[in-house]
Amino acid sequence: MKSIKSKIIVFALLSTLVPSLVLGMISFQQNEKLIKANVKRELRILASHASYEIDAWINQNIHEANSLTSAKILIDALSNPADNQNGQIKNSPEILTHYLRSVHKRLETILELTVIDTQKKVIASSSNQHVHKKPLQEEWLGNRISQYPVVSPPQFHEKFKTVTVQIALPIISYNDYILGQLVLVYDLLEIKPALKNSPKSPRGEILLLNPDGGVLLASHADVTHPSTLDPSTFHYLKNNPGNFTTFKDFLQEYVIGLAYTAEMLPITVLAEKKHRDVYAAWTEQRNLFFVLVGISILIVASIAIYLGHSIVTPLQRLINATGQIVKGNLDIPITVVTQKDEVGKLAQMFNLMTEKLRQSQSKILAANKAMQQKNKLLEKLSITDGLTGLYNRNKLNLIIQDQLLRFQRNNRTFAILMIDVDYFKELNDKLGHIAGDEILTTVAKCLMQSIRSIDFAARFGGDEFIIIQTETTASEAAITAERIRSKVSEIYCKTIDKTINVTLSIGIIQSEIKDTTPTALISRADNALYEAKHAGRNQAYTINPSTALTD
Repeated sequence: MKSIKSKIIVFALLSTLVPSLVLGMISFQQNEKLIKANVKRELRILASHASYEIDAWINQNIHEANSLTSAKILIDALSNPADNQNGQIKNSPEILTHYLRSVHKRLETILELTVIDTQKKVIASSSNQHVHKKPLQEEWLGNRISQYPVVSPPQFHEKFKTVTVQIALPIISYNDYILGQLVLVYDLLEIKPALKNSPKSPRGEILLLNPDGGVLLASHADVTHPSTLDPSTFHYLKNNPGNFTTFKDFLQEYVIGLAYTAEMLPITVLAEKKHRDVYAAWTEQRNLFFVLVGISILIVASIAIYLGHSIVTPLQRLINATGQIVKGNLDIPITVVTQKDEVGKLAQMFNLMTEKLRQSQSKILAANKAMQQKNKLLEKLSITDGLTGLYNRNKLNLIIQDQLLRFQRNNRTFAILMIDVDYFKELNDKLGHIAGDEILTTVAKCLMQSIRSIDFAARFGGDEFIIIQTETTASEAAITAERIRSKVSEIYCKTIDKTINVTLSIGIIQSEIKDTTPTALISRADNALYEAKHAGRNQAYTINPSTALTD
């Protein structure tokens, strides 16, 4: 029964756990897909917004700087002397430097302004460090001065201790000749507020990376230069634009991010979200799910244990009761009949079955008792004489055979007395058969009263009887013979209502080595009886072993 209870509990737990886990896994997978799709969409929006803001910032700076390149003072300073009035330079480098510094003071977003000629020689600068220096060797400017704005890759500037972007704009003469370039230095940190300034912008952070994976700017933290991203991560992000992955950022925090390459600047725009923030709700939902599953399992297990107990306990009682029935005890009523379910009905049927078995058992016991009595009667009839109640001749032969075997084993003699009622035929004819039967019955009773419990008495046939006395000699048996003769000397016969004198002739022998069969013994006893009758009846004649040897 324990296995049934365990199976009920296991089934209940599995029926709760398996669907819950399957549905939970499907739900979590779907939620994770949605989360990834939403994260991907939000990161793309965030990166696109940042790229747009960067391009807008560059374009705005270019637009503002274009108004500076058309200043007369710049054009005059870079024009050939032949182009100037009277062949003289109207604006000296000192005046140009003063102009650039005044512009620098008015435009706080600009870190430095420098004017170079077509040979990249510094003409004037808002900083004294570039004046009268050798030509600029910046590779991003190219070999020839372009008629279009040129933007430098962002880099950490040792002088300004920040990441800077330089924009070079052509200075065009009145005759549409390129006279030189105006180089403006901007602090990239100026764009930091604009990277996430839209109220509708998704939550997340922006990193600007140089072509080597170095972190130039982070919208959520100050960057200590040099800070770099893991090369393998940067390589994947750069070569798979728009595909997000999970990695550790420069702050060694797990994030989910994707990257795009900006159009106006040779930088990589990386949009990222903290992994724990993205999956916070998912993790909370997962934990809540496991808590609910655990509570459900406890509830279902409790119900299963209760149901198992309510089923197993009555069944255990039925098993115990069945075991008692097997042992023969039918007085075992089951006390769960108050239940209205199948177990209660089973208990009711069990009690009915037990009652039927008790009734059947009573009948069987009564029939068995009667049969035993009949068997005993039959057994008794099979070994006793119907008139006298003594053993019959068949039983006598078995008794003698058994005594012979005992005599051969133990050498303990036994005696046989063969008894005959004198003149019984005349008494039977004279008094009638009923009186004759009564005489035989009375003689048999006297015989039983005269012998020990270990002796045997049998009716040999007609009016002859045989007594077997165990562990007795012939001389000892003669004493018993005289006692029997004395008891039957006067018998009261109820049939004729008078006392009758009955005499007996008795032949006595004892077992000898030569006796091997009951027939031999009875034959010798019959010879002794013959001698008693021949001697005049009403007496006992003993054949002692020595006499028998003499004969």
